[in-house]
Formats: sequence, structure tokens, C-alpha cells
Amino acid sequence: MQCESHTLAESTRVDSPAVWLRDWGMSGKQGDVFADVDLGVPHGAVAIIRGPAGSGKTSLLLSIAGRMRVSAGEGHVGDLDIRKQARAVRETVSVGHVAGLTDLEDDFTVAQHIAERLIMLQPWYKAWVSKSSLREVIDVIRETFDSANEVIDRLPPSTFTAEDASRAAFLIDAKGQTFVSELSELQKFLLEFGLSTLAQASVIVVDNIDFLRERENRARAWAALLIYQELRRKRDPDRPLTLIVSCEDSSEVDLVLSELSAEVNPTLVSELHLSH
Repeated sequence: MQCESHTLAESTRVDSPAVWLRDWGMSGKQGDVFADVDLGVPHGAVAIIRGPAGSGKTSLLLSIAGRMRVSAGEGHVGDLDIRKQARAVRETVSVGHVAGLTDLEDDFTVAQHIAERLIMLQPWYKAWVSKSSLREVIDVIRETFDSANEVIDRLPPSTFTAEDASRAAFLIDAKGQTFVSELSELQKFLLEFGLSTLAQASVIVVDNIDFLRERENRARAWAALLIYQELRRKRDPDRPLTLIVSCEDSSEVDLVLSELSAEVNPTLVSELHLSH
């Protein structure tokens, strides 16, 4: 298992690490899942974990989130020691998309999913949410998706091939009465990410953006992540959101960063490559 890191884009402001790993490794019965990972992610940055299937990307993300134990190395999320304070780390790092962990219920509406998550975040004695709270969350998800669509529409027509998906209708209605079964995979991805933001965590990990098969939709997903990160930075500049996202192919990031260069300002965009 080898890993290497390089920087894709950087602003003039580099803060102290939101996530820091040294010699981070995980072993199983079949050998190393990943090994000797060194990673430093500043607050408000985007870290891309790139590698082929089976290279340990999902396990690495879950270990950062305090949800899988590692067998070697040092790791911190802010001031928290991941290995010693996993429970506190889980309250600091949200999971935006991991297959089998963040899956949505097809027979739930969007509003029901949001209400359930909000109730989980409230005191135990408050087992309800207001319509205004639901509307606020739904509006943010819709606006983020619409902004991401606008970014893709601005790209030259030759950017995507004829095989890429055409612009998808956004089925999340203003009241959130759409059922999950009616959503496209991209819309489910954005709903999962939207749910992960409700805890206002300082770090969100997102796995396997490549499960979105159409290149155009992967670009929309990257645009939505960057746009939401910028919205969060403007709303709460003292607590910027740090994103750690895994993929096999990061080529769509360059397209989106180029188109959004005047609109988003992540502290740093870096890439860590994992290989077998």
C-alpha cells in the first residue's frame, strides 16, 4: 500500500489542521487495509482521497470519523485524539455519504428524513420540529442543487459527451413531500449530504462520489459540495467546514474549480492518492 499527496489549489490563508494523521494505518486478516498515511487538512479545506476500488478509501474516511479503529499511527481531529476520543470525534465529524451507512428509506418523504434527523439532534424532550425549520433545510438543499446546475450549464457544450446525463428535474418540492423512491441518485446524494450538515459539524467525510455514473452528475455533486462549503464559510467564518471526499477519478474537480474560481474560496484543495 502506497500513498502520495499533492496540492491542487491553495489560497493565501492556511490555518491549523482540522485533521492531522501521521503513519496512520489499519490492518486486517488479509493484510494492510491502508498504511503509512500522512495527511494534514487545514480548517475550511477540501481533501480528496483518490484511489482504485479496494485501496482502503472508505475505511480511511470512517477511521477519520471515529467509526473504525486503526492499528497504527497518530490522528487528531482538531484537539481530539481519534484513537483515544472516538466518541467525541463522532460528534465532530459527520458522514455525508457512505453506502450501507447513510442509505435513505425509499418509503420516507424528504421532509420525514429531515424531521427525523432534526429530532435526533434536539433534546430528548422535544420530539417535534416546526414547519419553518423543515422549510429552511429544504430551501438550502434546493438552492444548492440549483446553483450546482447553473455551474454545469455555464460549461462549454463540448465539456461532456452525448452519453452524459441530461439536466435532471429536481423533484424535491418546497414542502418536502417527495418520496425518496422518486429521487435520482444525485438527488439522494445531495439529500444525504444535506442531512449530514444539520449537526453543524466542523468536518464532513463523503465516500465514493464515483457511484454517480454520469460524469455530468459527478461534476454537479462536486459543485454542490463546494458551493455549500462557501455558504457555510460566509455564514459562520469562525467555523469553516472542512470536506474530505473520496473518489477513483478526480478530473471533474478541475472543471468545477475552474468555473467557480471567483465564487468559492476553500483554504486548500489537496489530493492524497492511495494505491494497492
